[in-house]
Amino acid sequence: MAETALGMATTLVGSALGVASSAAREEMGLLLGVQDDIWFISNELKMMQAFLRAADRARENTGVLKAYLELIRDLAYDIEDSLEEFMVFIKHKNLMQQLLSLRKRHRIAVQIRTLKQRVQELSQMNQRYNAIKLTPSISSNVIGDMELSRNFTSLNVEEAQLVGLDEPKKKLIELIIAKSKAPLEHVYSAGPRVVSFVGMGGLGKTTLAKKVFDSKDISDLFSIRAWITVSQSFDQKELFKEMIKQFFGTESLNKLLEEHKGQVLEVRHLAGYISGRLKETRYLIVLDDVWTIDAWNLIKVAFQDSDTDDSCVVVTTRNGILAEHCSLPSHIHHLEFLGKEEATTLFLKKVNKSLDDLEKHINTKGIVEKILKKCGGLPLAILTIGGLLANKDTGEWKGLYEQLSEDLVSNPSLDSLRQVVSLSYTHLPSYLKPCFLHLSIFPEDFEIEKKHIVNRWVAEGFIADDTATKTLEEVAESYFYELMSRSMIQPSKLDNLGNVKACRLHDIVYDIAVSISTQENYAAIPGGRMPTIATRRSIRHLSYFSTGKMDAGMDLSRVRSFTLFSEPLDPVASLISAQFKMLRVLDLKNSKFNPRQRDIKNIGLLLHLKYVHFPRSSYINALPRSVGNLRNLQTLDIRRSHIATLHSEITKLESLRSLRCSRISVMNRPRPGIKVPKGVGSLKQLQILEKVDITLTSRKAVKELGELTQLRKLVVRGAGAFDKKSKAFCEAVEKLSCLRSLSVGTVGTNDELNMLVSFASPLLSLERLKLKGRLREISAWVAKSVNLVKIDLNYCKLKEVEALAQLPNLMQLRLFYDACGAEKLVLHEHAFPKLRILQLYGSSSLMDVEFEETTTPNLEKIRIEHCYLVAGINGIKHLPKLKEIYIKGARMAQPYVLELEEEVNKHTNHPLLQTLGRRRANPEESEVKVEVTESISEPGETSQS
Repeated sequence: MAETALGMATTLVGSALGVASSAAREEMGLLLGVQDDIWFISNELKMMQAFLRAADRARENTGVLKAYLELIRDLAYDIEDSLEEFMVFIKHKNLMQQLLSLRKRHRIAVQIRTLKQRVQELSQMNQRYNAIKLTPSISSNVIGDMELSRNFTSLNVEEAQLVGLDEPKKKLIELIIAKSKAPLEHVYSAGPRVVSFVGMGGLGKTTLAKKVFDSKDISDLFSIRAWITVSQSFDQKELFKEMIKQFFGTESLNKLLEEHKGQVLEVRHLAGYISGRLKETRYLIVLDDVWTIDAWNLIKVAFQDSDTDDSCVVVTTRNGILAEHCSLPSHIHHLEFLGKEEATTLFLKKVNKSLDDLEKHINTKGIVEKILKKCGGLPLAILTIGGLLANKDTGEWKGLYEQLSEDLVSNPSLDSLRQVVSLSYTHLPSYLKPCFLHLSIFPEDFEIEKKHIVNRWVAEGFIADDTATKTLEEVAESYFYELMSRSMIQPSKLDNLGNVKACRLHDIVYDIAVSISTQENYAAIPGGRMPTIATRRSIRHLSYFSTGKMDAGMDLSRVRSFTLFSEPLDPVASLISAQFKMLRVLDLKNSKFNPRQRDIKNIGLLLHLKYVHFPRSSYINALPRSVGNLRNLQTLDIRRSHIATLHSEITKLESLRSLRCSRISVMNRPRPGIKVPKGVGSLKQLQILEKVDITLTSRKAVKELGELTQLRKLVVRGAGAFDKKSKAFCEAVEKLSCLRSLSVGTVGTNDELNMLVSFASPLLSLERLKLKGRLREISAWVAKSVNLVKIDLNYCKLKEVEALAQLPNLMQLRLFYDACGAEKLVLHEHAFPKLRILQLYGSSSLMDVEFEETTTPNLEKIRIEHCYLVAGINGIKHLPKLKEIYIKGARMAQPYVLELEEEVNKHTNHPLLQTLGRRRANPEESEVKVEVTESISEPGETSQS
């Protein structure tokens, strides 16, 4: 569609214009004789941008326009590439070298003059064919999108996204619970009952299955459960490994892998292991999104030898033939479209309007019914269109409906839904379109970490640096939440406080992203659903989902991002090849191999790199000296490597915004940090720095940390002479007025962390603090750092935590591994006014926890694991907002268990009490009933995102 091409062309012209404007201001352009040409290109791009905006208002959709827009798109790419090459040329050479590089100068000048000629020809072409007309807007609804508020940084996702699930949920539970009364008619004679849930994509099959899977009615009935997402392309071996982890735990998988060390671990070994352990166990497994009978046949070998139908396999699929193949007719449920009342309820909830108000308005009378008729009861269509309308004035709804009428047919189908979602893409603001389209480079059903995609958007140049109050990353994060609010992405993981950590694309939305990406020649995915044409020059983004060789005929010279999700390509050296001369993003984060030193030796040739992310386990011992050539590099993530020292070349990377480097654990010894060089203070743009070894780093370099005034997150470790540099370190940190997250720890768990007393004043910008090591007491500066929201303490052996009690914004307190060495933890009156999460882990001395009256009035969740806790928890009646108590691995005496249960039963908020794996204080005592739910959080040294 021309609308799709228009969106990309507008975005790319804007990006090229930014580069052209910067290049035009460079004096070297005058010396090379191309400055006038660059100014001409810049001015023409401004006019081109104005014409594109006019076309966007006119909403034209012609073949001539689409062809013209494709020419603009390719020209914009080439302008940006050539001018960035020009900028790199002048940045890497001094004046004399630039003047003497005659061949290079001539080539750049010829490129720029050729671009000028192409711009002129394209302008003349528009005049000849009148491809873009400066016509008035058809209606007010197409003048522009209302700007959404981007203050989503603390967005909390608690609302139910779908309605009308009560009856389907009840039916699915009945099918899972009820034993088969019919004679066996399965396609195989033995195995568990197989319940198939069938329906079109977007009907809510996965949502419903997840609600049932997580429900108490189901969890109580099965000893073990697993949720496996299958999708169209999957690795049978990896799927079985995931099944083992979910059913039996990570330790079981590691043990199995160890037993086959040095051997080829085949699929039959994994399937036999699963089948053998499941034989006498009542289990539930959900296979979500199975597409083909062949896929089902590959998976079922792991559990078809079960001797009883007490166990159950739930299959969600779009394929009715597959359902008939694997389930009895009585065990197949077809999910229906929403009825009129349910669809209306869902729509009104999404747009946050009442039907009465809409019916009273002359511009919206009857419009809801018309829109819902076009949506056909398909929940995803309703949510998508509702998300679009929620950000429009109701007076514009009629115009939008008329646009829908042109694109939708009367009977909903997958094609219809794609048109609806494509329309939502068309109506995205121009700044969101490339961000959304970029998600097509990830595999289907892939969980995309928010921080990961935010940093990639920044590196790709999608984020406008148009605000003095927000960083590029903060603007990108607001884009993320805006896409979520428009139902283009779905939240998939939340932190303890309800903030979104990761997202997924719904299957249908992913289909649309892939479809548009294919139309726009945006990405090539060999082994995925976007096949590549090896000889085409327009490949800009390259992703590999499966093992394979790089196509020898593929032109890589214009590729901007390379993302690997599979085993290494053959040859591995092609990962960092001089052919990738325009590469900005090298993302190996989710690949399944461990890079070695030889794999990165050529990285210094990729002068345009802005983002480098290696897998979190590598055999890299040092960064090559040529890394100093990467003057545009913004993100370098090389955690869990063997690097002990960063050499002075790193200080040349003045564009660096995030530097994350840590050493891999050896024989379970604590991981020390990295030595950073003198001159680190020159990295003025740095916002994240981890993990610095203060012991190895010189005193001068430690002092220079105070020059990193944009730093938001700092992680440091130390041992031995740690205290000798404590004053220099504390003075440096006190200068970091933007610092929000600080993690300070010793290498050994018994080492003292007394250096923290050297802080002369509180850190008022700090929101998160992690301390690891022995402390005599909480320093006064911590108690006065009034903006702290999260505190993690490890191995501190404090006598009490009362010093933290009056922090006015503290919402999460986590105490790990004897962080509090007292036998009794008392939370006194009026303490912790905003605390919502309290987590205790691994305390060998803690006997009981007591809450006094008026303490922690906002506490919602208590999680206690592997603590002695003989006397249990007392005073929960004083916690009015308590929702959940989770206890695991404690030695609570039976009287205290009964007392706690009684307090829970009497509590006005009816909190959920869960106890798991209670160690008996008396072997004769009976165990507490086990209820297993998703954990709040596991202890960790640092964030893994």
